[in-house]
Amino acid sequence: GPGCLVFVPQAKGLEYAEKIAETLEKEGMSVFLYERMSPGMLEKFRKGEYAVLVGIASSRSPLARGLDLPETVRYVVFAGVPRREMKVEVKECNPQKLLVALKALSPLLGERMGKRMASVLSSLSKVIPVRGELIQKLREADEGKTQLEGFAAHLRKVVLEAREILEEAMGDEELRKEVGRLDVEMRMEGGEWVFISPDADGYLQASGRASRFYAMGISRGVSIVVVDDEKAFSGLSRRLRLLADEEFEEYVPEKVKEEFEKVDRDRETIRRIRRGEVKPEVLDLLRSSLLVVESPTKARTIAYLFGNPAQRTLDGFTFYEVASGQHVLTVVASAGHLFDLTTLEGFHGVRKEDGNYLPVYTDIRRCADCGEQFTDHETCPFCGSANLRTKKETVELLQKLSLEVNEVFIATDPDAEGEKIGYDLYVVLSPYCRNIRRLEFHEVTRKALRKALEEPGGLRPSYVQAQVVRRIEDRWVGFELSRKLWEVFGKRNLSAGRVQTPVLGWVLRQTEELKRKIPVATVRLENGLVLRIQNPEGPPPQEAEITDLSTREEKVLPPPPYTTDAMLREASQRLGFSASHTMELAQTLFECGLITYHRTDSTRVSIVGMELARKFVEENYPGLSRPREYSKEGAHECIRPTKPLSLQQLRFYLSAGIVRIPQKLGPDHFRLYDLIFRRFIASQMREARILVQEFKVKVWGKEVRERRVVGIIEEGFLKVHQTLRVEGRVEEGSFRVMETKVRYESSVRPYSQGDLIALMKEKGIGRPSTYSKIIETLFKRGYVFEKGGKLFVTPLGRMVYRYLEERFGRLVSEELTRDLEETIDAIENGKIRFQDVLKGMEEEVRREISSSGNPLPPR
Repeated sequence: GPGCLVFVPQAKGLEYAEKIAETLEKEGMSVFLYERMSPGMLEKFRKGEYAVLVGIASSRSPLARGLDLPETVRYVVFAGVPRREMKVEVKECNPQKLLVALKALSPLLGERMGKRMASVLSSLSKVIPVRGELIQKLREADEGKTQLEGFAAHLRKVVLEAREILEEAMGDEELRKEVGRLDVEMRMEGGEWVFISPDADGYLQASGRASRFYAMGISRGVSIVVVDDEKAFSGLSRRLRLLADEEFEEYVPEKVKEEFEKVDRDRETIRRIRRGEVKPEVLDLLRSSLLVVESPTKARTIAYLFGNPAQRTLDGFTFYEVASGQHVLTVVASAGHLFDLTTLEGFHGVRKEDGNYLPVYTDIRRCADCGEQFTDHETCPFCGSANLRTKKETVELLQKLSLEVNEVFIATDPDAEGEKIGYDLYVVLSPYCRNIRRLEFHEVTRKALRKALEEPGGLRPSYVQAQVVRRIEDRWVGFELSRKLWEVFGKRNLSAGRVQTPVLGWVLRQTEELKRKIPVATVRLENGLVLRIQNPEGPPPQEAEITDLSTREEKVLPPPPYTTDAMLREASQRLGFSASHTMELAQTLFECGLITYHRTDSTRVSIVGMELARKFVEENYPGLSRPREYSKEGAHECIRPTKPLSLQQLRFYLSAGIVRIPQKLGPDHFRLYDLIFRRFIASQMREARILVQEFKVKVWGKEVRERRVVGIIEEGFLKVHQTLRVEGRVEEGSFRVMETKVRYESSVRPYSQGDLIALMKEKGIGRPSTYSKIIETLFKRGYVFEKGGKLFVTPLGRMVYRYLEERFGRLVSEELTRDLEETIDAIENGKIRFQDVLKGMEEEVRREISSSGNPLPPR
């Protein structure tokens, strides 16, 4: 029918567009070949005198960019998959083409060619654009017809270096395979390299002509793609998933007919609106909404999910405006908590009235000079500066913005901390906007946000109460114990806490245990086997005997996806990252929309996650997909990638601008992403089959049992995430001892940060949101130090712990701390009243502090 736009791929050009137009005319359709803007022609198209316009599928095409006729354009047909094609000669002299080709490959070449690649890309960027006559001189120099000097000679040197890298890349079989996994096709045609890539930008620009904003939202349109290149279509599909979270559906005539009925209803509505036949109140379906998140990075990511937002500044604060379906969103960040307990009222900020506890909150202030955060001071208590930023300013801005909108969406993080921030936002904004809803999503993606907007909920009071109890407990115990430390040690930078102190005790006891040494012998046999023998007795042996040898096959299941503690532990062990550094990296990856929420103790994989992994595994490792849910409980999910992209693919799509994030990622971000990605994909793959040997070794008067992996029968998940070390096989018999060494070693190893986090998880103290903060505080207070990735107690840490254990042992015990964590979980689940918990906590704190010989002030 009429109202049709037909687009041909750039790679096929204008000549193919002319053929399409001629064919349609022969079929009796009125067609116009659209090469440049023609106002008269557009009027004819609007009136129906032309049924079809034909043009090129390109973001620069006048037909794709210059057309805004929502009541006329009904559907778009792509006569071939939209794609770009670039030809590069083996002896290419155009630096612009060389730059484009190398940039496309650079994410895959970077690690192999390093600084050399970066240097050539930089040099090419500096010399372009280059005039045609200079490119001709380079060709003549290639043929030996001329000698170049000055800039021309420098340009030739840069071009030769670029050619050399390109030639090496094209000859690299591994790289060719890697490119095959992407959506770029490279092939040799007539002495030229041809690069073909799907044109997702061109597709979105062109298909958008059939779906436009109008008074009641976005008009419905239909896009039909005639597939003439399967690889290009697969690449286009992938890029659209990454850019817009959109999927193609197979062409089914019945389904298409239903869609066109919806399209035509929208067109009739648009015409009625233009004729003034629709009442104003009916038009109020497009709502203005304020969306409040915690961090500026998350705000930028969300804003860019729906296109290029407008950026506004008010009272020194930046926020974004963007259209999304039925909403015009104003996205702004609260930058964390707005309020904290005051230090001026009640028992460390908690008043007691009629038997109830009333926490008194005040605005948070931050020193613009030293960065410290505090409350209740007009000048910085740390450096004395009066240059402060207060959260009162943030509240006033949000209140102003609330007056401009129909509704407010609170989209803080999906945990107790985020719920408390959300509650504070509700309290300060409800007088300015009555319609306030809570959005919850565990990944910052377009699909997740759309679903949250369609299904808004309310705040969970039990989560808010749990966070309030945790904060009050931290204040009561922390303030009282810290004051004791200040009095005893004369240092006001010391602190204590109910979780922090037991963890310090673990490090202290392990440090003390390290002093106990035992003899350990290292024995190397003639067959290469190396053994460690504790407490060897007698003279060094001359031989060892291997007996009871058995060999068998075993299945090895992949480890589950990461929880917070597992991620922190493995990032420490595999990458050498501190807990705080890992959490900072994970926070950025989450806010950029690359991983799901990273504060979780759940291994659950959602249906979305399983499907993401299945697609990646089937595409890259056919036959190895094995979806696993791991846990059916809870709303939280494991830590996983939000896109089916390996590290190499992510780098490629970031470089190509297909994946867009609001900030630049560093090497450590990529290393952590790779760790998370591999662990998750492995969890959704088939198990491995391995060969294991078990045997006994009699040596030095001892009998040692050994177990080793000696072969891999089927790799399974090990193709992605290597967790096993394969060692050489052994045979039974007697073997000469080639070397022995005896040294005195500790029977235990010092803890790493990862070990401490594993202990916190095992013993049930601390939570995913607090693991890294606890360890960071121990460093900040000077209680522990790190050497070679291992933690040791300082003299100050030893004295502080001994004092606290002796005077306030029950208050900082593991048992009481674990009980409190379970109590707070019970508050979250609505099983107990938080007022009852606070009553018991106050009595306990007062009793323990008073019994130390220095009673608290009366209640």
